[in-house]
Amino acid sequence: MLINRGVGRGMKRGFPRDVLDSVGKIIDEVAGGGLSAALEYSKRLDGIAPENYLITPRPGGDVEVVSAALTAAESLRRFYEKMTPPSATDYYGGVLRTALWKPVRSVGLYVPARYISTLVMLAIPAKIAGVDEIYVVTPPRGVTDELLAVARELGVKAVLAIGGPHGLAYAVHHMGVDMLAGPGGLYVQAAKYLLSQHVGIDGIEGPTELVVYAESVAPDTAARGALAQLEHGPTSFAYVLSPDPQLLRGVEEIYRRERTSSMGSLETRTVSGVEEAVDLIERIAPEHLEVWGRREVAYRVKNVGAVSVNMPSPYLDYVAGISHVLPTGGSARWRGIVTPLIFMKAVGIAEAVGELALLEAARKLAEYEGFPLHRRALL
Repeated sequence: MLINRGVGRGMKRGFPRDVLDSVGKIIDEVAGGGLSAALEYSKRLDGIAPENYLITPRPGGDVEVVSAALTAAESLRRFYEKMTPPSATDYYGGVLRTALWKPVRSVGLYVPARYISTLVMLAIPAKIAGVDEIYVVTPPRGVTDELLAVARELGVKAVLAIGGPHGLAYAVHHMGVDMLAGPGGLYVQAAKYLLSQHVGIDGIEGPTELVVYAESVAPDTAARGALAQLEHGPTSFAYVLSPDPQLLRGVEEIYRRERTSSMGSLETRTVSGVEEAVDLIERIAPEHLEVWGRREVAYRVKNVGAVSVNMPSPYLDYVAGISHVLPTGGSARWRGIVTPLIFMKAVGIAEAVGELALLEAARKLAEYEGFPLHRRALL
């Protein structure tokens, strides 16, 4: 066993008080100072205050890179178009009841620098949901010709070349977006947390997490996806589970050989079989799960963001057709993958189309709860 972080390594993460204080100060100053404050923070934190801070998407860039991103977009679109919810209609007690799914009006999608794949993973479900105005928020160095070209094809209205908490604060307080979504570092997520008092968010996305269940495969096969996810940085982590101790020793050797100082930690764990593995995965509730050799593990686990079966998780991250913006920090216990539903809300309509047969029940409840004017309205 290598670095023992303990089961549930990422289950409960808060924000350090100094981070919240720093981010709160930035948000307040940008809310009050507008563009000049946002650009001042951009110059201080990113080294540049862009003159052209709101950019209209345009064609250009490396044709092969843009084509690859649009291939991923088509893969995602084909799957996510099947996820839009139907409206519901019912007649009962003299009332026609309808639930209509309506899109959020405008969203700010946070895209870390050069992560055009993240733009795809967020813009496609937002577009399918019917969002009117899609904006990208990214640091100045993230505004590449390729990103602008992909943004144009995906219907993005504009790219805000101001990243970090100051960019998100500007998008909320001065561009009027109704929702924020997307991954990012500690300060970006703290900003989403604080700004959620004013707008919707998709969730708080922490460091990358992966669990691998491997059986009857080579150690290199089991290790590849883990190494890839650990490439996201020293706060990322991975577990490799297997009933085969020899396979795990091989994974450990590969990790020791290939680990760099910028990679996250890895732990191996011998399990007796599928039952123990599923129980352990449920308690970890990881962002990613890779399953090699025993596909039933994928279908039995409830607490997980996304699962790749007999393929490395980076394939899912890029082109398999499921968004790589996933629940982290144990939040897979109550939320799942990004879908068009994230960018939609249900609006309920009740229309009287006959005699209101349930009036007496409504009156009785109003009387019981002590609201005489409610009771009077129900005459």
